[in-house]
Amino acid sequence: MIDFNLIGESITSIISFKILLLFIIGTIAGMVLGALPGLTTTMGVSILISFTWGMEWIEAMVLIISVHIAGTYGGSTPAIFLNIPGSPASAATSMDGYPMAQRGEGGLARGLATFQSFLGTIFAAVLFLIGAPLLLNFSMNFGSWEYFLLAMFGIILSANLTAESLVKGLISGFLGLALATIGMDKITGVQRFTFGESALMDGFSLIAVLIGIFGIAEVIESLIQLKPPLKSEKFNSIFPPWRMLLKFLPLGGKSSVIGALIGVIPGVGADVAAWVSYDAARRSSKNPESFGKGNPEGVVAAETANNACVPGTYVPMLTLGIPGDAVTAVIIGGLLLHGLQPGPLLLTQNPNILQQFFIILVVSSVFMLVFGLFLSFLFQKVLSVPRSVVLMTVTVFSVIGTYAVNSRPFDIAVMFAFGIIGFLMRRVGLAAPPLVLGLILGLMAEQNFRRAMVSADYSFMPFITRPISLFLLVCIVLLLLNQNQFLTKKFKKVWKKTRTDEEAKL
Repeated sequence: MIDFNLIGESITSIISFKILLLFIIGTIAGMVLGALPGLTTTMGVSILISFTWGMEWIEAMVLIISVHIAGTYGGSTPAIFLNIPGSPASAATSMDGYPMAQRGEGGLARGLATFQSFLGTIFAAVLFLIGAPLLLNFSMNFGSWEYFLLAMFGIILSANLTAESLVKGLISGFLGLALATIGMDKITGVQRFTFGESALMDGFSLIAVLIGIFGIAEVIESLIQLKPPLKSEKFNSIFPPWRMLLKFLPLGGKSSVIGALIGVIPGVGADVAAWVSYDAARRSSKNPESFGKGNPEGVVAAETANNACVPGTYVPMLTLGIPGDAVTAVIIGGLLLHGLQPGPLLLTQNPNILQQFFIILVVSSVFMLVFGLFLSFLFQKVLSVPRSVVLMTVTVFSVIGTYAVNSRPFDIAVMFAFGIIGFLMRRVGLAAPPLVLGLILGLMAEQNFRRAMVSADYSFMPFITRPISLFLLVCIVLLLLNQNQFLTKKFKKVWKKTRTDEEAKL
């Protein structure tokens, strides 16, 4: 049941002039990041988190969540007007958004994307408020065995769904686990792999790693593919007819559920949600042959699902401490920066936190709707900004943000080192999300495994005799042995088919 009294208290505790200003800044920053191809929401969030040092945690989350929601939506701008997705989450939008723009309906496509992104976020936020306590109650039965297997399940699932192959994904994930062992052992106090470097006593700075592997790696990739400023066609009205909005409500509802449910699956993300929703809409449409040729249903399905995925990703992050996607993996770093450890204990110690996150999600989506409708012409002009100026600005902010956390030049070196590592990983087909998940969940996995072993007198039997542990173990085995038949078959089939259609169209 939704406790409206707690929601009212949360509104009172959150809303202030400073908070509203942070909503505005975060929304505008997210839309700009989303509108510029090559700059991702993950990169933007990883850089901005370092600038939240000194803020209250609620202020930091307002800024970061606003960027997350607006950035996911902002990628629709170049997807519709240039056929260049601003982010992976908006790739499915370009399938029908760009053909609509070519026949003079770019404003209509943009308006549908705006309204449906808003409705998808609102609908999924309600599901978040209902579903998170249920998952929290379930997680109260977890012991060290379950938390270890849950961490491994999240890493392996991310490796299975985000990498070119399971093997490459596992390499990336276990590299992250290896990096997590660097520093002082939290249990014995022994230094591990520090090589006498005092700056590594606490391991690598998570913020420096995140900014490097997502931010600097993007800069290096964009420098290699540096292109002149982009230009897109002008458009007139952005407000869709009310009859059309009402007509698409059932499709929007279905796409919202798809997006929210996929968001709950650790390590998947909004891009998968958009493609799966797009495929589901095409299969249920009366005119499936018109998809890819400018059918508004394609825009509705993709944009609703990718933004509905955002609140869904916060469910495992807050209740289990397992990130739902790459962005929430970065946000966990932000919560840790502010002294908060995501998981059941966090929700027990902060009984209003779910309501506070719900309010932030709802208000962020309102600002996204308002700015998306009334500042569309401004955000379209962002496409013409010289890429060299953008990349230089991103690099400067990356350096400042990394240094600001611990005031150590060593962290800047770590940032650039992981920027190069992230770039090289892309070149050889290694995905970054499994590495990040491994780094974040490595400490949790190691400590819980060691506790489980000690408490069971070094017996592995509890992994089999405990029901939840056994279930997670079976899921992991299925992922490893039947990767082409468990979850990934559907997602990769959808991805392959839609990408084939897009290439044929181009």
